[in-house]
Amino acid sequence: MLPILLTRSEIHDELWDKAVSQSEQSVMYALSWYLDIVCDDWCAIVWPSATDYQVIMPIPVKKKWGIDVIQQPLFCQYLGIFCKQPIANKLASDFLSLLSGEFSYISAYHFNPHNSAQFSGTPAFLDGFEIQTLTTHQLALNTSYEQVKERYSADRKMNLKRGVEHNWSVIPGDDITKLIDLFKMNHESKIAGGVNHQAYDMLKRLYEELKFRCETELWYAVSDGLACAGILMVRCGGLAIYLFNAANHKGRTGNARSVLLDQYIQRNTGLELMLDFESPSIDSIKSFYKSFGAGESCFISINKNGLPFPLKQIQNLRKWFFTNR
Repeated sequence: MLPILLTRSEIHDELWDKAVSQSEQSVMYALSWYLDIVCDDWCAIVWPSATDYQVIMPIPVKKKWGIDVIQQPLFCQYLGIFCKQPIANKLASDFLSLLSGEFSYISAYHFNPHNSAQFSGTPAFLDGFEIQTLTTHQLALNTSYEQVKERYSADRKMNLKRGVEHNWSVIPGDDITKLIDLFKMNHESKIAGGVNHQAYDMLKRLYEELKFRCETELWYAVSDGLACAGILMVRCGGLAIYLFNAANHKGRTGNARSVLLDQYIQRNTGLELMLDFESPSIDSIKSFYKSFGAGESCFISINKNGLPFPLKQIQNLRKWFFTNR
């Protein structure tokens, strides 16, 4: 029995979300309501039938050049294949064959870390795709705070001490606008290619939905009445995600985000919880998360350019330009 492709209107939300929540790979990024916010459109590959979701794979879709292309959404670190039990390589191969046959252009599609073990060694069913290995950093919180803090690097302990001596007021928030404004003023100009301001509207919609559906914590580090840093943490099931953050110069030099993250860790140690820092591929940021004792977790990203002439050549040129500028 082969997997099938379902459009968004053909997907049964309750069955879908149950399949995601009960899967070995469960993560909020793949829930129907989350995908509805972060994707222009999405479809899915399912098996064995349109009413039985034993194995599923969400596909984020964007319309470009009059065709459907796959592009990893913002605020969505990875997706991939979701199932209760590990699937046979033959079925994984069938999923990717269908994906490749239906979509000629895949800008990027990230598989979750649980899929990486099955995909390690670049099995034959990944032939035809360009493959990149990405990493995130994760920290298990199922021990005492003292045991977790023991794994902080010497520099992190020292900078945390300096941050505590700064006497930051750690205050919960309910309005994400302050955090977005901090990001706009202090980080936006450093983002390669700039930031589409629709991303901020998306984050606002996402935050409002997350408050009702997940354990969502928005915290600010305040000094002299001014918010100088903030973090947005979201817990869904056994995974806590460091979804968004920002800091101004005073917040950075005063180690405010170290204080905020340490406070979150203190409040959640002893739980069966994994903290995912959502590491980007920037060495200094990865080093910061690693300094909390977090370990690397790898996941695979694929892309494919099967566009007709001249679109294929144009996209290859654009990719080369952004990689080498």
